[in-house]
Amino acid sequence: MGIATTKSFADIDEGTQVVVEIDNATYDEEGRFGPAVELTLDVLKPSVHAGETILSTFSLSQPRRSKVRDLRADGFDDEAIAEVLKKKGYEFETIDDPETPRLGGALLRIAKAIKNEDRREIKKFLEECQTFDALADGMVGGRFVATTRRDNNDYTRIDGKKEKLLARVMPGVLEEEPEAYHRTAPANGSSANEPGAKKQVDDPDWEDIPF
Repeated sequence: MGIATTKSFADIDEGTQVVVEIDNATYDEEGRFGPAVELTLDVLKPSVHAGETILSTFSLSQPRRSKVRDLRADGFDDEAIAEVLKKKGYEFETIDDPETPRLGGALLRIAKAIKNEDRREIKKFLEECQTFDALADGMVGGRFVATTRRDNNDYTRIDGKKEKLLARVMPGVLEEEPEAYHRTAPANGSSANEPGAKKQVDDPDWEDIPF
């Protein structure tokens, strides 16, 4: 079998479309920016990067605490922050009160993608996950198509800010290079680029799901 080696970390140009498989997923309750799930992703395609590893962390949704963190970074004091939060309709005793994390954004889109955008499978999966640790465990082995970005330290990450950057692995994608799979095909079978094709968006019924 030859000499075993450790996995190499990816060095991929920003904006490259890749097919990845979730090798490991870890829930971190005390992440740098709050609760988050870190994914270890094995690159399957393009073939030139096959076997490389991408690490990307996706925060869970805590809108009030995120707003507090951003306002503090902008130099607002706690009294001013409290006024901003009240105007935005947040209810709290202190601005740093605990806030239940919720599943939304990029991490939810990944969960949808690895379940092939099947509403029944997504619902079943989320109902079976009683904790975020269980969610992380259940994501291992899932595959999806995404686009790379470079962080401030020039490490390769997954860009999860836009829905179009995360899609399910379509039939044949592992036999071909992923450039042909920019989006999931519409349910009516027409191409997403054809005139009149409906743009796919996140189903609002699935947004911000708490545990």
